[in-house]
Amino acid sequence: MNSCRTRGLILQVHDHGESDKIVTFFSPDLGKASAIAKGAKRSRKRFVNKLEIFSLLGIIYRSARRDGLLFLDEAELENGFIPLRHAYDRYVAAIYAGELTLRFTREMDQHPELFPLLLWTMHSLAEGREPLETAALFHLRILRAAGYEPALNRCGICNEEIQLGGEYALHPGSGSLVCGRCRQKQTLSFLSLSVQTIKFLSHAQQAELPNLGRLRLPRKNALEALAVLHRYTQHLLQHDINSWHQIIKPATALQPAGR
Repeated sequence: MNSCRTRGLILQVHDHGESDKIVTFFSPDLGKASAIAKGAKRSRKRFVNKLEIFSLLGIIYRSARRDGLLFLDEAELENGFIPLRHAYDRYVAAIYAGELTLRFTREMDQHPELFPLLLWTMHSLAEGREPLETAALFHLRILRAAGYEPALNRCGICNEEIQLGGEYALHPGSGSLVCGRCRQKQTLSFLSLSVQTIKFLSHAQQAELPNLGRLRLPRKNALEALAVLHRYTQHLLQHDINSWHQIIKPATALQPAGR
């Protein structure tokens, strides 16, 4: 079997048997992929300190076995994103991005825009960007990559454009906004979105990836955005995002009263 090269950001690592590890990574040319690293638990050279979650690697692999696993032959560490391991809020935000990636992608299904987004997220968190804000930006952009971008420019029912001072919510079934007037006619329970948060998310949808770092959102609005995007994602996936609770719980505990 011929060897191939790629880059990959590790999303999961599991022990397999007495000496092997199974690694799930995201690659610019493969998308999400899983590989078996034979002898990795005993390795003193090939894989030592490399097969860690959120490590960015240069990977040499061979084609898949019958069970779909690639063979991971060698790995070179490009970036371990060490600061993520020394700050709980950064680490949890990175876990959140990883879990969303695992949920929204299939094995060997390419998403060309997602690998740069993952790297932007890891670099941003490692360099000290606000974790809640970064998590909200990643969540919004992965929805676009997966084809579920919410419609944030007008009410999805009456078609009225966003108005300053208006009251809005995101419909979890359609991903469109619902204004205060139309909301009164609905039987579903909605989470509110302030105009400030809507405008931030709308700008974030349109911004080029290198310009995302210029956007800023107060902590209160970041929590609001994460709550609404989580509800929408629960509806899409029919599955919870477990790490969302890890992000929200300490953040809301630190939220000052009245804010």
